[in-house]
Amino acid sequence: MKRLKILVLSTVVLAVSSCAQLPKDYELERTTAVTNTEHTALGLRSTAVRWEYPEKSRLVPLLDGVDAFYARAMLVKLAEQSLDLQYFLWHKDLTGQVLLKLVLDAADRGVRVRLLLDDLDNQDLDPELYALDTHEDVSVRLFNPFATRGFKYVDFFVDTARINRRMHNKSFTVDNQYTIVGGRNIGDEYFDAGEGFNFYDMDVLATGPIVEDVSSAFDLYWNHEAAVPISAFEQNTATTADLDDLRRRLTAYRDANLDSPYVDDLRASEIAAALKGGEYPVYAADATVMFDDPDKGLGKSPDEFESMADLMRPYLEKVEFEVVLISPYFVPGDGGVKKFADLVKRGVDVHVITNSYASTDSGVVHAGYSTYREALLAAGVHLYELKPSAQGGRREGSVVYDSLASLHTKVFIFDVETVFIGSLNLDPRSIDINTEMGILMYSPELAWTWGTRLEDKGIEQVYELELVRSPAESKGEFTVYTKHIEWIERKNGETIRHATEPGVGASDSIKLFFSGMAPESQI
Repeated sequence: MKRLKILVLSTVVLAVSSCAQLPKDYELERTTAVTNTEHTALGLRSTAVRWEYPEKSRLVPLLDGVDAFYARAMLVKLAEQSLDLQYFLWHKDLTGQVLLKLVLDAADRGVRVRLLLDDLDNQDLDPELYALDTHEDVSVRLFNPFATRGFKYVDFFVDTARINRRMHNKSFTVDNQYTIVGGRNIGDEYFDAGEGFNFYDMDVLATGPIVEDVSSAFDLYWNHEAAVPISAFEQNTATTADLDDLRRRLTAYRDANLDSPYVDDLRASEIAAALKGGEYPVYAADATVMFDDPDKGLGKSPDEFESMADLMRPYLEKVEFEVVLISPYFVPGDGGVKKFADLVKRGVDVHVITNSYASTDSGVVHAGYSTYREALLAAGVHLYELKPSAQGGRREGSVVYDSLASLHTKVFIFDVETVFIGSLNLDPRSIDINTEMGILMYSPELAWTWGTRLEDKGIEQVYELELVRSPAESKGEFTVYTKHIEWIERKNGETIRHATEPGVGASDSIKLFFSGMAPESQI
């Protein structure tokens, strides 16, 4: 009977998938970023705020999720010419739908919208995207899309190698004058709007020369063969009537949430004052955008394109005294452990901040990471794991204040001079499979500020790991020492040592054991 069920399921999967093929006969209109936008409201603002250092980019780190959403919303409201939005995930939740409403409002004002999304986990939005694409000023494309719509995961069975490669990039560019690049997707948990669970994440709001570089990267992806217009799918039968219905539904949804607790948080946003000329941390710096060539999404050999790994490697190799690596998904592999060990031997302090088991949203990744902890500590690497109860500077009374926390930030700091913010994790999937992007900034002031913030305020938000030698044991003629990891917790001025991994019970250990069987190359 069991074999019969498997046979029936396999037959259904093959039948469904055999009927689904990627669109082929469609015309791909090549478009590029709008230029000559200096006289837009955002263009004039950019010129005004950069008057002292016009040749440098002006950068505003967005550490707070509410501020990050507010910044995006205000940019869309100020848009006059174009919106170029590139994301891995766009959820159908409060922040996702409100932002979609603002994007539609901008298109109704005549703003050209280009929306490029990965197609892994956005199927709930297919009807909205189909309808949105009927707007004369909106174009939606899907990067490396699933041929099967609806229950799309059937494609994993028949087109595994292609479907496994995803576009993890995130950029939000308005009028080719301002851009936001970083680790955040579009969804409640990225903007401190989730009531039970939220990510610690980071973006950078930028204006100046860096914006044209981000736009060039977007154009390269937008016009790539892997970016398929959503209008080309035969399942897309949306009409302007569907667009009218979408407009009504999004308006009703927004109006129903005007008095929500999250809107109260938005009203208290600190960046609101900054956008009106008030005080907020701002940095002028030379900046470079880094990104994987979209050919990586085709599965080409690494020697056929330039990758993020190629671009980042020189900065890691030339570090002289300190590197801080913040990565929620950290699986260094034997090669990575050796590289970090070599850095330590050269006298470099290596600090790695990642998720604890209790804070991670991926047990498989944690299982992969945990196998390298002892080797990393033995090599002299400083390891820190985020507590799930971490709050940092989050405002008491906000939606996020009582929620669990998970690290999603991807930030690297080299020699307290150069800072990278982006989508790149230090795991095999980011390095070898997915496409990624980010901004590298030469700003000693920013690097020092963040390093000090970690030392002064961050130490109580993490467990510090230490490799401890156990008491001597006599084994006949020999004395044997073993080593084990301890998790050091600092709380209210006290130091607490945990001999076992916090938050890991018996059932969790079993889960981690089986999770550790997953191929490391696919983590």
